[in-house]
Amino acid sequence: MKIFKSPFILVLLLIIPAITPLIHSGFFLTDDGNSMVIRFSAFYETLASGQFPVRFLSRLNYGFGYPVADFLYPLFMYIGIPIKALGFSFVDTIKIILGFSFLSGTLFSFLWLRKLFDEKAALIGAVAYSLFPYHLFDIYKRGSVGEVLALGIVPFIFWAIEKGSTILTGVGYGLLITSHNSLALLFIPVIFLYHFLFKKNLIKSLSSLLLGLGLSAFFWIPALYDRQFTVFNITKVSDYQDYFIDSQTINLAGLVFIISFVLGFYYFFKKDWRLKVFVIVSLMSIFMATALSDVFWKLLPLSNLVQFPFRFLSLAVLSTAFLISYGVFHYKGKVKTFFILFLLLVIFISARDFLVPQTFQNYPDTFYSTNQDSTTVKNEYMPKWVKAVPFEMANSKVENLSGKEKVNVIETTANKLSFETFLTEPRTVQVNRIYFPGWNAYVNGKEMNINYNNPRGLMHLDLKRGKNNVKIEFKETPARLLSDLISIVSLVGLFTYSINKKKVFKL
Repeated sequence: MKIFKSPFILVLLLIIPAITPLIHSGFFLTDDGNSMVIRFSAFYETLASGQFPVRFLSRLNYGFGYPVADFLYPLFMYIGIPIKALGFSFVDTIKIILGFSFLSGTLFSFLWLRKLFDEKAALIGAVAYSLFPYHLFDIYKRGSVGEVLALGIVPFIFWAIEKGSTILTGVGYGLLITSHNSLALLFIPVIFLYHFLFKKNLIKSLSSLLLGLGLSAFFWIPALYDRQFTVFNITKVSDYQDYFIDSQTINLAGLVFIISFVLGFYYFFKKDWRLKVFVIVSLMSIFMATALSDVFWKLLPLSNLVQFPFRFLSLAVLSTAFLISYGVFHYKGKVKTFFILFLLLVIFISARDFLVPQTFQNYPDTFYSTNQDSTTVKNEYMPKWVKAVPFEMANSKVENLSGKEKVNVIETTANKLSFETFLTEPRTVQVNRIYFPGWNAYVNGKEMNINYNNPRGLMHLDLKRGKNNVKIEFKETPARLLSDLISIVSLVGLFTYSINKKKVFKL
């Protein structure tokens, strides 16, 4: 295959400095990295208990449970399952996902740009994509596994569009939606516009998007529908004004962004709509990332959907790669060679502040696999009936609130809990897990109502006198079952259609 010839090998050699910290022992200290490892360890435990799709992580929130997997980008955790099953630690699994995502972005940005320009132009564009400051900042400062994974998927979608594959484009959409909520919202309009403008086929453009929405329906439909049960809409996670790009943080875009924008503006009046689109995307990304866009942040619900203005720089990662390649493509001979060397110097100067993590930590796997943090900043996905957020573990899984009869816990997993008790009088028993739609209770084989109208939103069961065999189990709600069905039908349709297609993934 052509990708193993010298141009792509050279790309890999040039990005080695950015990959090296992933091989370092321990885990680099980042804003979100530890939380992502903790969340993945709880996800792994929950899936092993039989919950699928995974939505409610019972170990988190001091063991009272937290439905974070119902709302936030699960793809990196599903990808991590087979890696962890091979014997890697939780930390190494996350580092492998980061490395895989980074290399995926490098490979597919090269393949995409090679379909538009020559190999030298594609080479420099792929390096610009990989070493763009914000891309590295996402890995080594923020530890945002979902964002890095999304940036590894976006070039795949553009390559699939240029390849003319409706199927692969749709798969890419589905992967993007499940990789990171906010980045999917930012990139999908750009991707769809690109697909429609340059392939001039509305049916194929819509078909790809609908396929992606169908494949990912198991995630995004419950994420939207179930939000009504949480405090998300009334919780201010952060002040967006604290995260505008300014003179102190403009290095997140770097000199490479400025050079690429100048190149794009220089060629702007050529009859090339791709160029015009990416110049506009660059301009929009830097505008929305700075305080100049404050009025839009006040008028639109961007603080809830995107949260941080600097996230708009994700679009600049893509547009910069295209504009750099476009500029190189229009040079010839020795001038082209010198221009490439100049751009490589610019790229590395821009990346220098983000290539090396400042601190590494060496926690054992048990630090993550026993940690009960909620893994979100302000517990923004806490059910709205929880008025008193827990701050310590419960002494027992089940408590007899109104009597002294013994409660014998038979089984307790992330997905279910069963116990038995013999009561001399009707009693109220408390299961020390917060209620969230999906939890069901069965007493002596019959379903019964769960009362969660208490300050901590825990599950209360009113049991009758005599012997009570109780089983609590987390299941899919009707809305989630419908979303699962849509994804299954989409997946079956994808495989059925693909059976008759040959060489779908030929590079």
